[in-house]
Amino acid sequence: MEKTKTWLIRVFAVVLICVCLLLYLNVQKKPSLLFFKPSIEDLKYKGLDKKRANAEFAAKRDYTDYEKFGSIIFCNASFNSWIESVNFSKQMYLYISGKEADLSEWDTVIKDYENERSKCKDFNP
Repeated sequence: MEKTKTWLIRVFAVVLICVCLLLYLNVQKKPSLLFFKPSIEDLKYKGLDKKRANAEFAAKRDYTDYEKFGSIIFCNASFNSWIESVNFSKQMYLYISGKEADLSEWDTVIKDYENERSKCKDFNP
């Protein structure tokens, strides 16, 4: 009889610990849990962040190709990707700030990239 009580207490303790852990992690809003469902805004924000990261990667790759080969095509592609990346960042900021968002900083950055893009030229490495 003592062994049965001991095992029941152990099983109850393990179940209690697991339930407490799940509840704690659910309060922390971890997306990998049973009870947490991400909102549409979270998914859109993550999608924009992924697109921004891809655009930045493409911009860096194209600029490396421009430095390597010296073609104006790579320079223009690089700055187009930087502009696209800034547009995604601008949309992400709009999600965070809402109606009070001041987008003038992002517009200035886009104009700067457009001015730099106009300076692209071919050169021989």
